[in-house]
Amino acid sequence: MRTWDVAIIGGGVIGLSLAWRLRKRGAGVLVLDKGEPGREASYAAGGMIAHCDPHVRPELIALISGSAKMYPQFVRELIDDSGESPDLREQGTIAFLDESSMPACQNACPLDDVELSQREPLLTLRGRSYFLPESSVDPRALGGALIKAAKRCGVDFVTGSAVRQVVVEQGHAVGVRTGKSQYCAAAVVNCAGAWASQMLPLGMPTRPVKGQIVCVVPQPGSHHAGPLIQHVVRTPEVYIIPRSDGRILLGATVEEAGFDKSVDPDTVQRLNRAAVGAVPMIREMRIHDAWAGLRPASPDGLPILGESSVPGYYAATGHYRDGIMLAPVTAHLMTQLVTGFGTDFDLTRFSPLRFGSSS
Repeated sequence: MRTWDVAIIGGGVIGLSLAWRLRKRGAGVLVLDKGEPGREASYAAGGMIAHCDPHVRPELIALISGSAKMYPQFVRELIDDSGESPDLREQGTIAFLDESSMPACQNACPLDDVELSQREPLLTLRGRSYFLPESSVDPRALGGALIKAAKRCGVDFVTGSAVRQVVVEQGHAVGVRTGKSQYCAAAVVNCAGAWASQMLPLGMPTRPVKGQIVCVVPQPGSHHAGPLIQHVVRTPEVYIIPRSDGRILLGATVEEAGFDKSVDPDTVQRLNRAAVGAVPMIREMRIHDAWAGLRPASPDGLPILGESSVPGYYAATGHYRDGIMLAPVTAHLMTQLVTGFGTDFDLTRFSPLRFGSSS
């Protein structure tokens, strides 16, 4: 029976980034996904690389800052390996913050009304605002590029069959079992997101947190060939994310709704109204689509990164709202860990072992 060096459970952006990085280090890698890779939380995400967000947890600042710095090179390598662009936009963010919030990064600057108008002529919302040196990607394009890059460099895929069990022999992880077959591997990494808790004999304690997003597009015959706005705009009611092809995403809710991915028409209209309140020209765009994704949240709100109580069985999950943002640094650190090297960041705070015997 064939044996891989690493079996990765879950083909979202976290799992795909790790698979790509491990394979480039020479490891034999198998990615297993219950459906189609890149089609769950990654497919539904907004794609903000919001390392300046004042609400970033203190424990995450170093990881998030490191990942944001990695992103340009990460994208350049990905384009080289896949031939596809994830639409990295580095125009920055305009964020409207309350009096108690300050940007969590250097080079942020406050904006007055004149500067707001100069940066975004169609943005009419006014208030305490900052320019933040952030970027964004299109997570769907990112996922597609990662799948192509991984396949081109020799990562293997098994899709359409959920992993039910991590196979443990003599106290060590030696592979995984789906409903159809068993696959042997020297190490296993649980990157299953909101489904990470469902692995026997040892799941990772994640739960799904629903987020709804709306996509608006220019009306046929519109004179706006590119984005209506250039910056990501974040307000207390909505965030507005432009794509280079003219689409604009409006998000996002935070809902404890289990595994429900239904879309609520009232929520769609509320997000659209909030966006129009900030950028009135959005009223002239049409609602093209709306969807919901399931973010993987851990009990303490921090990612789960590291080796479990079962030797050879690792976790890289629980990224909650930061999966896209933390993909480069997670792939880098977990590659170091799984291949036996010391990590550039101390991952003790994020270890699965912090949850006791359940991990």
